[in-house]
Amino acid sequence: MSHQFVHHVFLSFRSKTFGDHLHTALLNAGIPSFRPDDKELDKNLQNSIQESRILIAIISKDYASSYRCLDELTHMIQTKKAFGNFLLPVFYDVDPSDVRKQKGSFEEPFFNFKKRYKTEKVDQWRAALREVADLGGMVLQNQADGSESRFIQEIVKVVVGKLRRTVLSVDSHPIGIDSRVKEIDLWLQEGSNNVDILAIHGMGGIGKTTIAKIAYNLNFDRFEGSSFLADVRKVLEKYDGLARLQRQLLSNILGKNVEKIYNVNEGSVKIQEAISCKRVLLVLDDIDNIDQLNAVLGMRDWFYPCSKIIVTTRNGHLLNSTEACRCRMYKLKTLDAKESLQLFSWHAFRDETPR
Repeated sequence: MSHQFVHHVFLSFRSKTFGDHLHTALLNAGIPSFRPDDKELDKNLQNSIQESRILIAIISKDYASSYRCLDELTHMIQTKKAFGNFLLPVFYDVDPSDVRKQKGSFEEPFFNFKKRYKTEKVDQWRAALREVADLGGMVLQNQADGSESRFIQEIVKVVVGKLRRTVLSVDSHPIGIDSRVKEIDLWLQEGSNNVDILAIHGMGGIGKTTIAKIAYNLNFDRFEGSSFLADVRKVLEKYDGLARLQRQLLSNILGKNVEKIYNVNEGSVKIQEAISCKRVLLVLDDIDNIDQLNAVLGMRDWFYPCSKIIVTTRNGHLLNSTEACRCRMYKLKTLDAKESLQLFSWHAFRDETPR
């Protein structure tokens, strides 16, 4: 079951006037946005958030007084971690440090929550506020000279820019993915002046592509250009497979449609020009022979410093060559018994445990 985006933007806000104005501005810009009605059943909340590509949390002084807003924020952060959705915090007339430390208007609501809700729930809300504050985001008093109308237009510009870049769809229930993605996520965020390559290898059907997609979704915004080339092995079996991959790579990196490449050599020259002047994230999914791997390794010198390349392969023997030692290896293990049961239950019963 694929993770599809029904809405472009999900809005979470307590300050109705500002939230409504932003909602209207997004609609006027041709960007469908969604704010669930307060009467909507809570069981639909998580699905509604997962079905939106961009998540915007408008943190105002009264935001923490709403358990609904705090629930939304908790699900938004979980969705960002699981699927790589873009989460934009908007701090409306509040200091992000007050949100992080839960001071000022963010302190009193929690005294009341302690009496009404379980400690575990309250701790989740506190953690969500700390995490959203750490993301940075947009702050009214620091942008557009404090003008609300100009601030809203700045937010719309950010949303438009994000929508121009493609987020990949992934499985709706990626069991056991978080721990496996974490190491790759950290590697992608490492500061390095080199062009680094990571090889994810393991048996077929184990989740290599899913992990590569989630890591890509979580990090492509950190780079000036990005491209995910799926099913490389199958595409290369076609008579124009290499030219097709070259066109896709150039289109992704340049941000415009490249319709024609007259020969592979021309494509190689154009690719070298495109990737030599900007930090790029490139994923090559399902490489299956040594020539393909050597081609990737040979491209390393074309890339601008600090670029990252991920390859996935089920053929671990490719990584035994001397040249392949220049890659970082990540061997993907099978799910354990508990994770396997969860995955079966989601597909069989649409729930995390068997009925």
